[in-house]
Amino acid sequence: MATWVGGLFLGTAIAYTLAAALYLVSLVRGAEGKGRFAAPVLMAAATLHIAYLAVDTLAHTTPMQGIAQTLTFLSLGIVLAFLLARLRGKGIDILGAFLTPVALLFLMGAGVGRSVDAVSPDVRSALLPVHIGVNALGIIAFALAFGAATAYVIQERMLRRKKLGGIFQRLPPLDVLDNFGLRAVSLGFPLLTVGIVSGVFWVDPVESFDISPMHGFALAAWVLFAGVLLLRMAAGWRGRRAAIGTIMGFLCALGVLVGYVMRDTGVS
Repeated sequence: MATWVGGLFLGTAIAYTLAAALYLVSLVRGAEGKGRFAAPVLMAAATLHIAYLAVDTLAHTTPMQGIAQTLTFLSLGIVLAFLLARLRGKGIDILGAFLTPVALLFLMGAGVGRSVDAVSPDVRSALLPVHIGVNALGIIAFALAFGAATAYVIQERMLRRKKLGGIFQRLPPLDVLDNFGLRAVSLGFPLLTVGIVSGVFWVDPVESFDISPMHGFALAAWVLFAGVLLLRMAAGWRGRRAAIGTIMGFLCALGVLVGYVMRDTGVS
């Protein structure tokens, strides 16, 4: 069984790497050549990913119990959310060039992390699945927003420099990217809020104002995303500034995950 688990993990990582490369080809050279295979390869990678999770769970793992398993589910969740979004939103398929590498990064991070610190059985059975679940869904939504925001910044910069060919023509229009990012952040923010509250007060409580770097990154992400939403509603904040705020918020959310991986591997 261990051989199957390792083989499926390796196959999934290779498939995601190939899909990321094909999406990059599609972004740079267009989807007429090899780039047209990007989406089918990503779908095949997602299928391998599901098979890996199924075999790994049957072998020795309880889903969403540790940081490694959480990162694996996050990776798959980002891919599935993107594949569903591209069916509903025409013209956003090229965002796979930004999201597939993120999914691959999370999957490879799962190979580094081992397990979370011990949590009491009562908390684990009641609150921990809710805490991990809402945070995972929130990060998936923020990953989609990050992909749209990154594409927005690239396209807006090319527009200002009047470079209107090549990559510029293959990216979705600025208003499409802005609206897509807003919907994704609006979905992820309440989930992040629930995740922070459940974590700070119950799952990983802050004692005597002893705030860890992970707490700091989580709070920074919340402040940034709250600021993006508030300024959008109150001041009509749109475009490049909102995109940069979204990118910074997602990087802070990544900082939380990196902190867990480092803690569980004994680096910190």
